[in-house]
Amino acid sequence: MGEVKKEEKKVSRRDYLKYTGAAIGGLVVGGALGYLLKPAEVIKETVTAPGVERTVTKTVEKTITITGTITSPVVTYTPKTEIKGELNIYTPAWGFAGTDAVVALFQKEYPNVKINVIRGPSTWDEHVTRTTVWLREKYPGVDVLYEDDVFSTDGAIMGVWTKLDDYLSKSQIADLSDLTHHFIELHGGVYRIPWGEGGSCIYYRKDIFEEEGQTIPKTWKELVEVGKILTKNGRYGYVTQGTPGEMYNTYNEFLHQAGGDEWKLAPGGVPEPKAKEALQFLVDLELKHKIMPPGITSVGYTESRAMLKEGKAAMLRDWGDVGRIAITEWKIPEKIGVMLFPAGSAGPWCIGHQWGWVVNDYGKNRDIGIEFVLFCLRPEVHKILAYQYQLPALKSLYEDKEYMKKLKEGNIANTIAEELKKWWFARKFPPGRSVEYHEVFGREISRALTGEASVDEALIAAQKSLDPLLPKK
Repeated sequence: MGEVKKEEKKVSRRDYLKYTGAAIGGLVVGGALGYLLKPAEVIKETVTAPGVERTVTKTVEKTITITGTITSPVVTYTPKTEIKGELNIYTPAWGFAGTDAVVALFQKEYPNVKINVIRGPSTWDEHVTRTTVWLREKYPGVDVLYEDDVFSTDGAIMGVWTKLDDYLSKSQIADLSDLTHHFIELHGGVYRIPWGEGGSCIYYRKDIFEEEGQTIPKTWKELVEVGKILTKNGRYGYVTQGTPGEMYNTYNEFLHQAGGDEWKLAPGGVPEPKAKEALQFLVDLELKHKIMPPGITSVGYTESRAMLKEGKAAMLRDWGDVGRIAITEWKIPEKIGVMLFPAGSAGPWCIGHQWGWVVNDYGKNRDIGIEFVLFCLRPEVHKILAYQYQLPALKSLYEDKEYMKKLKEGNIANTIAEELKKWWFARKFPPGRSVEYHEVFGREISRALTGEASVDEALIAAQKSLDPLLPKK
């Protein structure tokens, strides 16, 4: 194993493992989880939450349950005062909560590290712009970044992210989920420490379905039938996201449900039948059946989520973390349900994906960045991040029945998580060209919905634009 070099003192991998074995007394996870892990010693702590202030004293055998939102995690730790320096962490807006929680814990254990959190934009397009520039320029001013499958893949292939294999034990790598191992194989090693794993699904307004006497649709045909009934008085039966990056996801799900291949939309300039079937179905949802709002190509997450929350849409295609948001932010869990995608001829396929930490190999504080991401891989810390995301990316945590119960209670999507995972597919990003591929794909497909091109023309144009980006045979 290699050594992680520090500014003043070297810390060997053996010492690091010794440190991680030191007593982490427990963590209070904010929001719906709100429980204290088993401490390694007696803890006496005053815990403050909105309307709650109490002193808790417990021994190792007990687990404390605390209601309310805990603003400051409680942790016992062995300070690593010999490690000094700065750490610059970047996260877009959807990573703020998880980042703040683990940074607070890391700061307790590394009191001589000054942490600067670079709070990024709230929209995907702005995140793309910023990260693309940083990748191209090998920007040294950020050490750790919160990134998705797109940028994790490209940064690994471009050699911008640090390969982490030598810093992990064999057992740690083996404990990573199957989806994580898919990306390890794609990237050629461990280049990202995942927050967790999750996927796409459909949320629906239970109250609207009940009022209209409808049951959840199981097939494409039923989606249209139910959607038409639910579309009335300014309300739409179904909504998704249609901006370029998200149109790629929206269409790709229908494509897999039809049994298609995202690299074969119109090979040789001839539209592939399943690709055509999927795109025609998507176009018809808006333009023929009119169960989606007009101008879907300009609808993003903010608009589509607001429509479900306000009852202006009966069904919403989105990601797993919305199931937590419906409970903790919208506070209408009794009105929101979750279901599998209505199945095409090949089944109810949905995207399985991850976000996580990558370390900038060109960062000024790369070595402290490695310390930070390894800290986040500890099961106790990973539990916090997985709650923010959807599900854990460590196999061992699925054996923690109490924790998995808390995740189920804290996220509506997790009530059918086992079924959803059976239908996850990982997107086929061409290594090193993922960002461009993702955007070009969605942009060309969108032309069929805006009326700029027919279904056939959009597929042919998409294939022509994608071919130069795909791996050469």
